[in-house]
Amino acid sequence: MKQFIYDIISDKRSIPFNSTGTGTVVTHGIAVVGTGTLFTTEMRVGSYLVDLANDEVRRVYRVDSDTLAFLDIAFTVDLSSVAPEIIAAHQMKVKLISLDTEDSCFVDGVAFTGVMTIPRTGNDRSSRSDLIDPIIVDASGGSMKVEILNF
Repeated sequence: MKQFIYDIISDKRSIPFNSTGTGTVVTHGIAVVGTGTLFTTEMRVGSYLVDLANDEVRRVYRVDSDTLAFLDIAFTVDLSSVAPEIIAAHQMKVKLISLDTEDSCFVDGVAFTGVMTIPRTGNDRSSRSDLIDPIIVDASGGSMKVEILNF
């Protein structure tokens, strides 16, 4: 079932949109250790953990418990006692991302003004490589129209 998401944002977030999880996390390389977290329901395998401060997202490849998970690649800088920012696995079937702004905004830390369309590659819906990886957008200096097409 296709789902179209449209929003005008004026803050920094990931696309697909991240949400704040329960508790706090620290990372030690690829290990994610939580305090008061609910990884088995909020951060399942295939979800992404987001580091907005450093414009990075990392895929969760294993969840052992509500307080222990593992990433496919470590963040550049370990997270230290922060609320987990999560992109749920079910949001990751992204077919198209479209961004439109007249203001000075950023995409993955690079200045951007204008219109950008990011389509998925390939045509095999079952292949993870055909999906669009998450990006970080920062529209806190103005506003940005965001359109996401999921399938």
